[in-house]
Amino acid sequence: MLALLAGSACGERDDGPPRTGPADSTAVGAPAPPGATPDPEGSPTDAADPQASPPDPRDAHGARPDSGGNAEQPPDAPDGGSTDAGSDETEAPPAADPDAILERASAAYESLRSIQASFRQEARNPLLRRTVRSRGILYQRQPDFFLMRFEEPSGDVIVSDGDHIWVYYPSVDSAQVLRMPAARGAGATDLRSQFIGDPAGRFRASLRGEEAVDGRPADVLVLEPRDGGASYRSLVAWIDRADGLARRFEITETNGLVRRFDLSSLRRNPALPESLFRFEVPAGVRVVDRG
Repeated sequence: MLALLAGSACGERDDGPPRTGPADSTAVGAPAPPGATPDPEGSPTDAADPQASPPDPRDAHGARPDSGGNAEQPPDAPDGGSTDAGSDETEAPPAADPDAILERASAAYESLRSIQASFRQEARNPLLRRTVRSRGILYQRQPDFFLMRFEEPSGDVIVSDGDHIWVYYPSVDSAQVLRMPAARGAGATDLRSQFIGDPAGRFRASLRGEEAVDGRPADVLVLEPRDGGASYRSLVAWIDRADGLARRFEITETNGLVRRFDLSSLRRNPALPESLFRFEVPAGVRVVDRG
């Protein structure tokens, strides 16, 4: 659920200067969305920075089911999925070999047909010393259905319906929705795409140590892309000892922006209807195509 979509795809209009999307708002200097949390130093989160780089739509916020272009709200407890609570999986012994941990995570994600989790995102810009915090629910169903629905700030959504990715940020610009080919991918937030296949061939892996996430022991794995053309510098994943899935991940982008996601209430293989990933363009909203 972690290659990144082009930053210019998000939060800009064809007839005006680039605008940033809500996930980056304070972190890259755009107007802060309602409900954004300021950094501990008390810096305002609504100051615009014309030099800031455009955001990544996959790391934006998702929408609630009552906003104009939202996908269908799934049942509170989808059938067929298991959650963190009551898992009968056996905790793996500590592993000093980062490649072995990477292979275990790859096998775990290969077995997933779908996933649902609550998440909290923290986007930090070290240059501006600003932090934006947000939260929502993430859904993914194979082969290429993806939804990020943010509860804070509400109304923004990113949906992949299998054919197109729709990026709608009414908290920034309610008059337009961006559309791009689904082949662009959900990016680094799509953890499954990062781990399946040959992750050892794509990443240089090192082990930072062990740390608990929400009370669950995890190995902290640092992954650096071997491809020099990657749009992020590194990906740190907290790999759960019990099931091999990431419960936390942190992306350091090439511009220095750091995004951390914490996942909770994770459900493996829930029944997610295809209609959940359908986006309906709100009345009067302009569709802007991005290649």
